[in-house]
Amino acid sequence: MILSHFAMTENLLRIPSLLSYRCAGPNCGVLKGSSDRWWVMWSSFGDYELPVMHLAPWNEKLAVQEGAMHVCGEGCAQKLQSQFMGNVLERRALKERLESCKSDSR
Repeated sequence: MILSHFAMTENLLRIPSLLSYRCAGPNCGVLKGSSDRWWVMWSSFGDYELPVMHLAPWNEKLAVQEGAMHVCGEGCAQKLQSQFMGNVLERRALKERLESCKSDSR
């Protein structure tokens, strides 16, 4: 019996257990096992056009979404949150400096 390439690919995509996840925490990289302590984090722009960090308990449907970060526990989640907050503040300061330069040049 010959199976089509599409049928095999479709089966692989439907079996989440074949996927492996690595923690996105800074200097971590541990592979996910069967632990239920894992989390999923992602960022988006909220209602006020401001960056928002989301954190949810492990969920396979969330984990495969584009931009999802897989986090092995509280420590790595806190480090990623800290990085996110630092990036937001740095971007805000850069934007303010650029706007100040524009107004000074007028």
